Amino acid sequence: MPNAETDARFIEEALLQLQDYLLSEELFWPMGLNQPRLTPGALLLALTRLQASQPVQAEYWQNAFQTARAQRPSAWKQKALKELRNRLRLWSASIGEWRSATAAQRADYAGAIRSRVILQLLLAEVDAPEEKAQLTGLDLFLQTILKKGEFLWEKEVQAAFDERLFWFLYGTLP
Repeated sequence: MPNAETDARFIEEALLQLQDYLLSEELFWPMGLNQPRLTPGALLLALTRLQASQPVQAEYWQNAFQTARAQRPSAWKQKALKELRNRLRLWSASIGEWRSATAAQRADYAGAIRSRVILQLLLAEVDAPEEKAQLTGLDLFLQTILKKGEFLWEKEVQAAFDERLFWFLYGTLP
């Protein structure tokens, strides 16, 4: 996972390109070397992670983000909904694979959980009752097999991910 420095660099570059991104047809916007692609979810995740590890810096970037997002609120919501649907389709496929997988095949859970975190963040951005219902159905299966445990990511970002809301970050698949 990225650290506070890489999250801050990503946020800075993402905000520079956000208006062009929002006006484009691209969902996964390339930002250059060694940077993940820009999506609403990737930006929200970086902001959330930075909030826990560097709260003063995160407040600055959060304010800049709110200003940038306010310039094109409709475009932001459209991109967020498009990403939500895309990631939900992929997450559904992952859950489908885990239903019949052996323990060894479920070992990729810790890496795949980033998508579920982004889904949670995107749901706070858009009104998507059908998608929320579909995700709730997928979560029912996950809740039945998740073995509760330690927080999966770095301890310095744990404070940003409340266990009640991000329960899937606090365990592993058997």
